[in-house]
Amino acid sequence: MAQHRIRADGWTAGRQVAFLAALADSHNVTAAARAAGMSRESAHRLRNRPDGALFAHLWDLALAPTPLRPRESHTTLFTDGQLARLLGNHHRRERADFMAIGAPAAKARAG
Repeated sequence: MAQHRIRADGWTAGRQVAFLAALADSHNVTAAARAAGMSRESAHRLRNRPDGALFAHLWDLALAPTPLRPRESHTTLFTDGQLARLLGNHHRRERADFMAIGAPAAKARAG
């Protein structure tokens, strides 16, 4: 399986959250990428990568019509710290960096 090196200045969990929040608000990929400090092209590349499956799913949710939910709930969903942790954990699993996942005490016990 090919390993993708995740750049420190690339699509961090925080940038993904910023992109998804802006996308849910504007429904404009270019504006959302700009809000995250990234390019529209790199957003599409991440969306199409195997390790971008969660990002792609959340992208779809951000654009899905939600007649039963008020529009503000999109932004609240995508700015929640739990989503940032979920995205960060997903990337660490893709890199097989399991020691980076979990509580600091668990990491300390592991060595």
